[in-house]
Amino acid sequence: MSDKTPRMTEAELAEYYDRTRDLSEFDQSASFPVEVPRDVTISVRFSAEEIQALRREAEAAGVKVTAYIRAAALQASSPVDRKRLQEALRAVSEDVAEVQRLLTKA
Repeated sequence: MSDKTPRMTEAELAEYYDRTRDLSEFDQSASFPVEVPRDVTISVRFSAEEIQALRREAEAAGVKVTAYIRAAALQASSPVDRKRLQEALRAVSEDVAEVQRLLTKA
């Protein structure tokens, strides 16, 4: 990423991971939705200040607060290698920029 590219927040990285890990369309000949059965519910208590902070973060990330909490908990138990993800994003961004330069020359 260049210095001008904004850094992704933890919530944005979690949302990006959730959005891009669906490989159901990888093999177009056998497309099917990927569904994760969520049949376990737990109860968690937050203070008024904590839940307000979580709601703000979830809103900023554009996700429901439950999805934000789930992603944060799962990320904490299986953290995303932020450095590797950012390097991959930078490499893809550079490739896209190169393709755009080539297309504008054509």
